[in-house]
Parts: sequence; C-alpha cells; structure tokens
Amino acid sequence: MITEIGALVAITKSLLEASRTGFELFGGASKKKTAEGIGRTQERLAGIAEQLYQSVALSKMLPIWLKEHSRYDLFENTLSNDDVKLLDGGLRTLISDSIHDHFSGTFFCTSFSALPGADAAITEFRNSLNALETQLNGIPPGDATAWRRTWPILKVRMHDLRIVAVKLNNLADTLHSNLIVELREAAQVA
Repeated sequence: MITEIGALVAITKSLLEASRTGFELFGGASKKKTAEGIGRTQERLAGIAEQLYQSVALSKMLPIWLKEHSRYDLFENTLSNDDVKLLDGGLRTLISDSIHDHFSGTFFCTSFSALPGADAAITEFRNSLNALETQLNGIPPGDATAWRRTWPILKVRMHDLRIVAVKLNNLADTLHSNLIVELREAAQVA
C-alpha cells in the first residue's frame, strides 16, 4: 500500500507541475486542453485510490476470516460432545462476527462498487453468510442432537461459503495487483 500511495503522490505532483508549465507556455485552446487532460487524469487517480481502498479492505479481512473458518473440520462426519460445544460457541460467534460485529464493517458496511466484478461476489458472500446464520439460529443452543442432525447440511454450507470467500479474496488480490501495474505504468509516463 505504501508503494501505491507513493506512486499516487508522484503522479499528482508531476501533473501539477505539468499543468503549471502548460499554462505558462501555451495560451488559449492549449490551456483548455491541458486543463481537461489533467481533470481526466485526476478523476482516474481518484478512481484508483477508491479501488485500492476497496481491494485492500477485502485483502486484509478475508485471509483473517478464512483462517477463522479453517478452525472447523468440515470432513468430520461424527460430532463428539466437545465438537458440539466448539461449534455451538465458535461457529455461531464466527458467523455473528461476520454479519454483526468484527468483520461486518468490511463485509456488510463497505461498498465495493468501484471494483469490477466485486459487487456480485460480495453479494453472494453476504447471502451465504445470512443463510448460514438463519440455519444456525434454528439450532437450539447446546442441543447436541440438533447439531448432529444438522451437521451434514452445515458442512456443505460452510464449504460453499469458503469457496465464495476464496474466490472473492482472489478477485480482490487480482484487482489490487492490476491497479499497482497501472500506477507503475503511469508513474513511468509522468
């Protein structure tokens, strides 16, 4: 992120110097063209800054979330009483934190409209979290029988949720690296 900020600052300084020089050297229509070109470049820089912010928000939170998700063995077919206790507390907390607490600022309160393809991916992720929360709310706390009965369905939902999260994380990382390439190319031109 520091590299991207440095590139943005360098580009902006170069643009301002170029605009001053352009206004001093050229008159009339050239001033207008120079101002329009600088305006378009500044708009793109603002767009890049927003895209960087959004991609970093996902790139920072999704790996943490995926690490928390990986605490649950989705290949376990039979649940011991200890497994039920872990799921009853931990899994409910993870999903609740994802929707209402720790992760919710990123997953539910941040717009990703500046990232191409991210809106559909984050919507799918949000819908999967909400569906899982609804299913978990249907299990009475501490009811081992209900957990054992529902576990096969929960495992599938958790697996599907992980796939969606990994795809979203990969998308954010790809978009972030594309923005860095664009900034580096622009810095070489400026």
